[in-house]
Amino acid sequence: MCGITGGVGRIDEATVHRMCDVMTHRGPDHTGVRAFDDAVLGMVRLSIIDLEGGSQPIANEDESVWVVFNGEIYNFEEVREALVAAGHEFRTRSDTEVIVHAYEEYGDECLSHLRGMFAIALWDRSRKRLLLARDRLGEKPLYYAHHNGTIRFASEIKCLLQTDVQRAANHDAVSSFLALGYVPGSQTAYRHIEKLNPGEFLVFEQGAISRRTYWQFTPAPTLDLTFDQAVDQLDALLIEAVRYCMKSDVEVAAFLSGGVDSSLIVALMKKLGANVRTYSVGYGAEAAGFNELNYAKQVADYLGTTHQELIVDAAMNLELLPKIATHYDEPNGEPTSMLVYLLCQFVAQDVKVAMGGTGGDELFQGYPRHSAINLLRYTRHIPSLLASPVRWLVEQGNDSTDGNRLMKRLKRFAGTLGKDPQESYLSWLQLIRPEVRESLFESGSCGGNLLALERMRQAPDLMSGVMAVDVGGYLPEYQLTYMDRMSMSTSLEVRSPLCDYRVAEFAAALPHAYRLKGSRTKHILKEVALRYLPAEIVDRKKVGFDSPIGHWFKHDLRPFLETFLSRESVAESGLLSPEGVDRLLQDHLRGHHDYSMQLWSVISLEFWHRRFIVGSLAEGEARAA
Repeated sequence: MCGITGGVGRIDEATVHRMCDVMTHRGPDHTGVRAFDDAVLGMVRLSIIDLEGGSQPIANEDESVWVVFNGEIYNFEEVREALVAAGHEFRTRSDTEVIVHAYEEYGDECLSHLRGMFAIALWDRSRKRLLLARDRLGEKPLYYAHHNGTIRFASEIKCLLQTDVQRAANHDAVSSFLALGYVPGSQTAYRHIEKLNPGEFLVFEQGAISRRTYWQFTPAPTLDLTFDQAVDQLDALLIEAVRYCMKSDVEVAAFLSGGVDSSLIVALMKKLGANVRTYSVGYGAEAAGFNELNYAKQVADYLGTTHQELIVDAAMNLELLPKIATHYDEPNGEPTSMLVYLLCQFVAQDVKVAMGGTGGDELFQGYPRHSAINLLRYTRHIPSLLASPVRWLVEQGNDSTDGNRLMKRLKRFAGTLGKDPQESYLSWLQLIRPEVRESLFESGSCGGNLLALERMRQAPDLMSGVMAVDVGGYLPEYQLTYMDRMSMSTSLEVRSPLCDYRVAEFAAALPHAYRLKGSRTKHILKEVALRYLPAEIVDRKKVGFDSPIGHWFKHDLRPFLETFLSRESVAESGLLSPEGVDRLLQDHLRGHHDYSMQLWSVISLEFWHRRFIVGSLAEGEARAA
């Protein structure tokens, strides 16, 4: 695991060293930079496999092909055996060296032979050709800037900002962020910086780029299996994925929230013979409605893990805000980022690698919005004369900020009564409603979630469209992004067995009822889990990994909130409407709406703009802003 960077055309070794220096958190064990006539490759390494021999950049036998690589190739031993049989000679035991030999043997098709999480930069010296690639599900990030026949690339945007890339806000991306909580597709919040999509590679040759897709998530119910057969196959696939993710020359621990996903992964690690250290994070008594610590302890006791807990409070969140926002390089709408950062920091004191349960909710439809889809069948035909008063009545209730999400969910569902199911689902995904978003822009206009709409329309049916949106957008750009940034900022590698592409392909081809049976979400995954865990763990009510930030905004963090988002501060920043932000703030403080996620996103957006675009806010100045 590491961070990679470099460029082709008018770039020197000193610049790439600076690019490496700003992301040493991703790889504190070693820095490697190699300059060529036309290109420079750089990396910072967190040593996981072949601790002594795996330093990068790594070349093939005649040094005509060089690579830097972030991630893990879980099947590298099988690929290596095939390459040795074909006559290739290896100098290390690392998974990195497999990539250059696979490229020699298969060309660009080498990517289809690799199973894992990765961002790859490969320089073909003889052809003066750069290949950039990102893994299928998007676990590892890769950004680039292409300008005047040159290209710069990096695992983190802050590396590109060490070059001559112009800092300018991408207002379309900002609008999309306020609609979804993340920037979808290949855009970033910067006008001149893009990112590779999951399952995509880029070729830079003779000053021009071409982007191609080598794998695409295409949900459609095509498997002809009985439910029991499907459970058996999923069980086997998950065991295989966990076994792959346990490959390491250092200890592998696990996150444990007490939910189905992380609990099943720990259970499978135990089945495979591991002595597992597990870690959980939670809040003090004032935020008890958000805690799952007791469930995690129950699972740990049942499975016999060595378990540790971390308790956090509001003060930690405020103190960490500048650090967290700076690690993202872009606005991010996830308030539990603080929680994940502290958990990763806690775990990294003991180990370098941990497994997590990211991906289960998206692949097996585990969110409340998924079970609500079935209700749409019974409510979509409600006459408008009845739907309107129901919406009005529900809207009168106040949202809770103590961890009870019932009223917020009722409002969201009631707002779609009588509407098309596709339109309803997309509205549930919105971070900020269109009329509120428009009030946040001085111009009074903003974009929406057009890419999500396109994914829905291209799918063969509603439930396939839901998976396409969740796995193609929300999973890589939201969930996996914040897990990558928070874990790597503490020099911790997090592996997600549920994001194994073969698991994803299997889930995508299942009949819809195997994933969502009535109101039972993650139906098939829970049936697998019942083979290893008691029913009271598997079938308990979902709590979710959430944050009491809404409560803190009204109390502990209120002075910061009112200062940072004051009309004067927002006006000086110049990105959003001071009046619109103030209306959002006051509506939350009065208690009618829980706008905790929305306010956190606005704070994140403002911090990013002031620090990275305007340049008026230094890393340690958030409290005084």
